[in-house]
Amino acid sequence: MTATTLGSTITLRGTVVDTSPGTQQDEIARRFPQGVPAVADQSMTGWMEYLYMQQARPTDTVGVPVTLSVVDSNGNFREIGTTTTSDGFYSFNWKPDIEGSYMVYASFAGSESYWPSHAQTAFAIDPAPATPTPAPAPVQSMADLYFVPAIAGLFVLLIVVLVLVAVMMLKKKP
Repeated sequence: MTATTLGSTITLRGTVVDTSPGTQQDEIARRFPQGVPAVADQSMTGWMEYLYMQQARPTDTVGVPVTLSVVDSNGNFREIGTTTTSDGFYSFNWKPDIEGSYMVYASFAGSESYWPSHAQTAFAIDPAPATPTPAPAPVQSMADLYFVPAIAGLFVLLIVVLVLVAVMMLKKKP
């Protein structure tokens, strides 16, 4: 995404791949058209055997660490976290804390097998939508609370009295 609202989590993602001349061989390039995933030094032997010697793909391959940093809209540079690649891919969830433009820097410090590398991107954080103010509950007037029920009660009482008078008049006639 290039923009989201304050309070939302964003996902930073990317890849760390080997594009050295050895990875451009037809066989390797067909299997890994986007580049060969970079792996940690402790996984290098098994990984190279898989790539170049047609050995089974190792199941315990460890990726490389990627450090993510930002420059926020106030010009402050800060590291926001570190993640590790898996099959060359990394992702990192983060919730920005201020509005404005951000520059993101992803860096791989390098290893015994790879040179350091980095990439950058940008995104914006828009203001959070305003929270609607709840409408106040309507205040009932004194007439609604007392006068209207009292009048209704008087009408009911009047009807009851008239019915009683009518019944008594009918009973008095012989």
